[in-house]
Amino acid sequence: MDYKKISLISLGHMSTDINAHALPALLPYLAAAHGFDYQTCGLLAFAYAAVASLVQPVLGLIADRVAKGWFIPLGILMAGLGFSFSGYFSSAFAIFLALMVAGVGAAVFHPEGARYANLVSGNKKGMGLSIFAVGGSGAMVVGPLLVMLAVVGLPLGGFTLGGFGLHGTAVFGLIGAAMSALLFWRINAWKLDSSRAAKKAAESGHNDWNAFAVLMGCMLTRTSVGVAFGTYLPLYWERVFQQSAEVGNMVLVFYSVVGVASNLMGGECGDRWGFRRVARTTAMLTLPCVALFPFVSDPWLAAALLVPIAVGIFAPYSSLVVLGQRYLSRNVAFASGMTLGVAISVGGMFAPALGWAADLWGGLAPAMHLLTPLAAVCVLFACLLKEPEAN
Repeated sequence: MDYKKISLISLGHMSTDINAHALPALLPYLAAAHGFDYQTCGLLAFAYAAVASLVQPVLGLIADRVAKGWFIPLGILMAGLGFSFSGYFSSAFAIFLALMVAGVGAAVFHPEGARYANLVSGNKKGMGLSIFAVGGSGAMVVGPLLVMLAVVGLPLGGFTLGGFGLHGTAVFGLIGAAMSALLFWRINAWKLDSSRAAKKAAESGHNDWNAFAVLMGCMLTRTSVGVAFGTYLPLYWERVFQQSAEVGNMVLVFYSVVGVASNLMGGECGDRWGFRRVARTTAMLTLPCVALFPFVSDPWLAAALLVPIAVGIFAPYSSLVVLGQRYLSRNVAFASGMTLGVAISVGGMFAPALGWAADLWGGLAPAMHLLTPLAAVCVLFACLLKEPEAN
């Protein structure tokens, strides 16, 4: 495994995904500034997800046929610039459009980025994809912290570091531009090897579409639960537990840190004990914890319950991506785009439904009961996963 290349791609992954994971932390400030309700907040999360789910499969198929390494820096740049403009608009529709641009950027990045990660991982696919995934889950930590620093500010004695209000979202555009320039410079040296490897895999691989369909069922239900928690945790702590928005964001950071550690642990476990076993075990761990969460009235107990939930959501990440790439070994970029991008994007489409239920039923706590049947279906699909055929 080429650790330098996989680490650089992982940093690109983080630079792309900090925008998606900063959005939940930004939503309370957008809601307070513009008077948005739960459903509008859910629709803004949907904006980022919807376009990515439509564009990503097409881009994945293109990447399988013609290697386009410059898709990686282009996606990073679009995601950063799109998100940065969300803090400069007051109209929900304008913010919706800006987040759609960011979603297109994520769709451009993920298939090619994941395919490159697969190529440079060698025989340690689980660990390699885990390092790549850490960029995405690490963005869950960095994104909210950047929002708190850029929008709210960090008091240092009589001086406040950051704190530019909603216009502080410009920092995400600057990060995207800088990382895009770095990767555009470095990626050219990898193009030839990537093209040859992609052509070789397409000629010798095998596609098992039935197994991949089962895998996608597992991914869609798991990510719907994960995106719901990632989107609404700050609002949940603010509205249900009557805590400040800053406390809610710190809970999201805590949940994300556990997720990052779980990603690495899950990749190593997948390489050692098998990817299907990791997927099944974590799905079974998630179900009872998700079912119990809405009944908890103490914020400390709820925070403790987030630990097994985060492990169950994030630990199987790389295992499921590797299984998808093996089920569709002739179309690795397409499989990567579906498992890394579309599954998460479609999961994000569940956010407005949860917000609508919260508005209708009088709060987020009763709406969170909708996640229990999703977690149960995830267990069913995980148990139906099959061993990939040898190529």
